[in-house]
Amino acid sequence: MRPLSPPSLDRMVSRQVHRWMLQEERRTTSSRPNCVALSRLPGSGAAEIGRRVAEDLGFGFFGIELVDQIARQGHIHPHLVAGLDERRRGAIERFVRDSVHTHRYDESQYHRALIRVLGTFAKRGMAVVLGRGAAYALPGERTLRVLVVASEPFRLSRLRSAKELDEATAREQLRDEDAQRRQFNRHHFGVDPDDPGLYDLVVNSETLGIPAANALITRAFRERFRDPPKTHPMPAGALLQHSTSAP
Repeated sequence: MRPLSPPSLDRMVSRQVHRWMLQEERRTTSSRPNCVALSRLPGSGAAEIGRRVAEDLGFGFFGIELVDQIARQGHIHPHLVAGLDERRRGAIERFVRDSVHTHRYDESQYHRALIRVLGTFAKRGMAVVLGRGAAYALPGERTLRVLVVASEPFRLSRLRSAKELDEATAREQLRDEDAQRRQFNRHHFGVDPDDPGLYDLVVNSETLGIPAANALITRAFRERFRDPPKTHPMPAGALLQHSTSAP
C-alpha cells in the first residue's frame, strides 16, 4: 500500500471522526466504545479480513501503513480528538503516560505518538486496527484481540501472487517482514507477537478461508460486547483456551 496523500489521509480521518460523532448521539449511558485489534503473520490476508470485519461492524479500518502515517504526521491527531471534552482528552494523555511508564515501553517520540493514536481509538472505539502493537496497547476489556495465522507456504504463495515475485525473492521478503514484525513489537512493546496467550482469538486464514475468518471474528466481537459487561472482562486467550480444550 502506498502512503496516502495528505488530503486522502485527512478525508479518512474525517470519516472516522464523523462516525464517532454519530455514535455519540446514539450512545446510551451504559454503552462503551470497543475495538478490534488484529495482529498477523505477514501474508496471511489479515488486511483483507480486517476490511471485511470493519464493513460488517460499521467501523473504520486502519491498516499498518495508515496508523504509521497518522502517528508520524503530527497535524492529524488534533482531528482525531475533535469533539472530545477536556476530561476525555486528559484520559488519552494519561493512557500515553501510563503505557510508557508502567509497561516500560520504548519512550521514543514516535512511540509516544503511536500510543497517543492508539489511545484515541481505545477511548472512542468503532475501529478495526491492524498491527503497530494495537493488540497489546489497546485495553483488553474494550478490545477483541485477534491473531491471524497461516502456514509459510500459503503466505509465500499469496505474496508471490500479489507482487508477482519469483520464489527466491518472495521468500526473502517474507523472511524480512517476519523479522521486522518481531523486532518492532519486542522493541516497542516488549512482547513476543506470536504468543497466543496475548489474544482472545487465533484464526487460521488458510484452513478457514477469508470469508469464514471474517465471520468468526465478527461473531466473536458481537458476542463478547453484546451487552455492557456485568462480570470481569474475558482474559486474553480465553476464547482460544475454550476452543483448544473442547473434545
